[in-house]
Amino acid sequence: MKKYLTPKFFGLGLMLLTLSVGLAACSNSSSSTSKNYDASEKDPYVLKISENSDLCGAPQQIAVEKGFFREVGLKYKVVKIGQDTSNLDALNAGKIDASNSLMASIIQPLANGAKLKITTGLHTGCLQLLTKDGKIKSAADLKGKKIGVTAVAGSPAIFAKRVLAKSGLKVSDDKGDVSFVTYQSDQLGQVLDKGEVDAIALGDPDTEVLKKQYHFKTLANSSTDKGFKDEYCCVAYVSNDIAKKHPAVTAKYTLAMQKATNWIQKHKEQTAAIQLDKNYVAGNKDSNLTSLNSYTFKPSYSGAYDSFDTVASDLRKIGILSDDVDLKALRTNSFLKVKDVK
Repeated sequence: MKKYLTPKFFGLGLMLLTLSVGLAACSNSSSSTSKNYDASEKDPYVLKISENSDLCGAPQQIAVEKGFFREVGLKYKVVKIGQDTSNLDALNAGKIDASNSLMASIIQPLANGAKLKITTGLHTGCLQLLTKDGKIKSAADLKGKKIGVTAVAGSPAIFAKRVLAKSGLKVSDDKGDVSFVTYQSDQLGQVLDKGEVDAIALGDPDTEVLKKQYHFKTLANSSTDKGFKDEYCCVAYVSNDIAKKHPAVTAKYTLAMQKATNWIQKHKEQTAAIQLDKNYVAGNKDSNLTSLNSYTFKPSYSGAYDSFDTVASDLRKIGILSDDVDLKALRTNSFLKVKDVK
């Protein structure tokens, strides 16, 4: 038997529907994602950006040295946070407002509630897995071996674990097929050369320096290997607070980082020279340029968005992300699109 709404209940239902639509509209209007992230808008806020001394941090360095931040009208301050403080720690503490990092290193923090928004991908590359033993010809040959790293949760170690997993090896911390041993960064070359470990995972340009010094061989390279070479390693991001309160500043920062990245792709030799002349990185021009030449500097929001899915899926497979993390929701909540950014 069918039941029909009486006028009384129909009126109540209409009232509730109207109320719910109104609440949804209010919710959307107050959301940071509905703001106009337009670099043409004026905002006098001085953005605090962390000091960057890595080769792969070239976009920020060039944005400073070639005036791309000034060109878009961004007021900024470069803040020294010290070697013992990570970009994420400094961001969470309010010491900085924006930075750039390897994406694989910030996905787990994002899953744990890190308050930041990725606004663009910057470039590919950055990491290598090196070996000396001629008998080790593939990642699968590292079963039962040791890999030297500076931190078991660092980006090089994460890259190594992804490589090992793709070769069918187990990489869990307690029952893994490969052991990870930590050393100071300046010890990695020595321990591999002496045979204390069977491979080392580290970032450029130290990889190229050690390859020349000790005649190490590249076992895996995120710049050139299938499954990694088209993946955005480094991304730019701002704090949630800046994204919400200063949308124009967010847009200016992002566009300047994209402009600098595009410039680097066309001027890699000049970039290497600037990095050395301004003491952003150590090493020598030849080694640094070898690394830079292996990277693709093509800023892209969509490229980073796509790479996030690949990296996050791998992190789940190797146990860094738990199975109950909603990867689709995590990706959606971790990105912010600003006007004129591709």
